[in-house]
This record gives sequence, structure tokens and C-alpha cells, in this order.
Amino acid sequence: MTLSVGPFRRLAGYVKPHVPMMVLGAGLALVVSATEGAVAWLVKPAMDDVFIRRDMLMLKLIPLAFLVVYLIKGVTRYFQSYVMAAVGERVVARLRRDLYTHIQRMSLAFFSGVHSADLMSRIMNDINRLAHLSSNVLVMAVLQIGTLVSLTVVMFMREWVLTLLALTVFPLIALAVHLIGRRLYDINRRTQRQIAQLAVVLHESFAGTKIVKAFGREGFEQERFDGVNDRLLRLSLKNARADYIAEPLLELFAAVGIAGALWYGGYRVINGDMTPGTFFSFTAALVMLYGPARQLARALNKVQQTSASVERVFEILDLPPAIADAPDAVTLGTIRDRIRFEDVSFRYPDTEVFVLRDISLQIARGEVVAFVGMSGAG
Repeated sequence: MTLSVGPFRRLAGYVKPHVPMMVLGAGLALVVSATEGAVAWLVKPAMDDVFIRRDMLMLKLIPLAFLVVYLIKGVTRYFQSYVMAAVGERVVARLRRDLYTHIQRMSLAFFSGVHSADLMSRIMNDINRLAHLSSNVLVMAVLQIGTLVSLTVVMFMREWVLTLLALTVFPLIALAVHLIGRRLYDINRRTQRQIAQLAVVLHESFAGTKIVKAFGREGFEQERFDGVNDRLLRLSLKNARADYIAEPLLELFAAVGIAGALWYGGYRVINGDMTPGTFFSFTAALVMLYGPARQLARALNKVQQTSASVERVFEILDLPPAIADAPDAVTLGTIRDRIRFEDVSFRYPDTEVFVLRDISLQIARGEVVAFVGMSGAG
């Protein structure tokens, strides 16, 4: 799947302080994944030893083993999910603070070119989408990848030929996820812009309620709102169509792989080349395999849907403040007497002409000094 890795590489800097917790979460995820493989592994002795050989000892041990496995899975999954979610929320909290602090440092010229509602949308809406990426999607990706590996190992140990046959459909699954992901990225990039535009319309409408009422502009404001709302609706429907087509396609490809494995495996069981326990253990692992594959594909789609929000956040963070302190800047103490300027020059950002050049003056404490131009505007 094609991803714009630049912004996500920047996110790695926010994740780095939490590496120990992430390692713990990954370790717990591996335990959860191992329990999935253990469930598939236990199907063989359950079939061969209990139902075919009628072993009474195994009849007692196998159900107990299932209970122990699911107990370990449940407890471990709870702690793993909490640890990864805690990391995600802390990353988002720090990123939200950095974005707000950076905006506060920007010059007035910056605020004249960006609507305050758009900035609020980035801090609230885009950052909240990152929270989902950093916690839920991260948890799902680590867990499902581990489960895929665990179940694939069980399948190869049971019957490697059947495993290769069943996995032939995975390139088709990868291609489908790639194409759908590119579509979702494009749609969500436009969606986030429309959400920001909707915030602008609402802010201007509510802030200027008195003016709207005084001049009878309710109809005009309604048209503005309807235009943005309709565009947002169309984009949301496009996103739903692209997102929800993924699972039916994956299930169709999975059905092809499962059908092929069932046909060949059943043929070998009938000919006596494979025990029913081995076949059903493999089948259980195969059926369980496509669930994590589907969840992983959904996680990748969520990453694509969130990419636009990541870009919008770092689009602001990458803007340098117009006025920045020098590395050797001196912190001023309390002003007791006066402020003195020596040889100060000033020009606006969009011109090379200086409006002030080599100005020197002193301002005593309590004085108010203004520069007035030829127009008198100051």
C-alpha cells in the first residue's frame, strides 16, 4: 500500500519516549497471537484423540486446555489494549499541546491568512483522528500481524502444501487493499478540508449573528451552510462506498482459498494420506487466518483515512514563526526605568522596502509611544 511516510516519520519522534511501553504492548500482543495459534493447534488432538481414538484422559485435558488458553488470551488482551491505548493518547496529548504552542508563537500576519475556525478544526478534529490512529489502529495492527504469523506457522506445521495453496489468493487481497487505500486517502484529504470549511461557516455565522439579523442575511448564510454540507455529504458517501467494499472483496478472495484447500485436503483425507484431525486443525487455522487479515486491511484503510489529518497538523507545525529568538537571546527582567532601541529597522514580509530604518529612541516606564505615517493611520 502506498503511504505518504513523511508525516508518519515525524510522528515517530513523538512515539520514541514511549518505546518501553510499546515493547511491553508488543510482547503482550505476541502472547495473544500465540493463544490464537494454540486454539487451532488443539483441534487436531481434539479430533484424533477424543473423537477417533476415544481417549478418556484427553477428553478431560482438551476442554481444560481450551479454558486455560482463553483465560490467558482474555487477561493478556486487556492489558495489551490498555498499554497501547495509553501510549496513543499520550502521543496525541503532546502533539495537541505542541500544535497549540506553535500557533501561539505565530505572527499576526499568519492569523490574517488563516481562519481561526480552520485552526480549531486542526487542533480538535484532526488531532482526534490521530488519537484513533495512535491507539486503536496501532493496537489492531500489532495484534493482527502477530496472529497472522502464529496461525500461518500452525498451518505450515500441519500441511505445507495446503498452506501454499490457500495463500495464493493473498496477492489479490494485497492489490485490493492498495487500490482501496489510495482512493480513501484522496477522499479523506478533501473531506478534512470541507470539515474545516464547515467550521469556518459556522464560526462566521454565529459570531456575526447580530449583523446577519440586522441585514436579513439568514437566507444567504443558509445557502453557504447547505453548499458545504452537501459537499461533505457526497464525500462521506464516497468514503463509505470505498471503505465498505473492502470486506466483501476480501471475503470473496478468502472463500476461493478456503474452497481450494477444502477440496484438496478432503481428497487427501479420503485417500488416507491425511488424518481428519490434521485436516480440521489446518482448516481451523485457515478460517481463523482470514479474520486477522480482514482486520489488518481495515487498519491499513484507517491509516489512509487519517493521513490527511496528519498532513494538516504538520502543515502548521512546519511553518516557522516570523519572529524567532536568536540562539543567544537574553531574557529581560522587570523593566524599572526605560526601554532603549538602537539602530532598529523594520519592513513588512512581502516587501523589500524598509518602513523604519536605523531608528534609535528611549521609552520611559509608563510612556506610550506611537509611530504615525503620512496618512495618520500609524
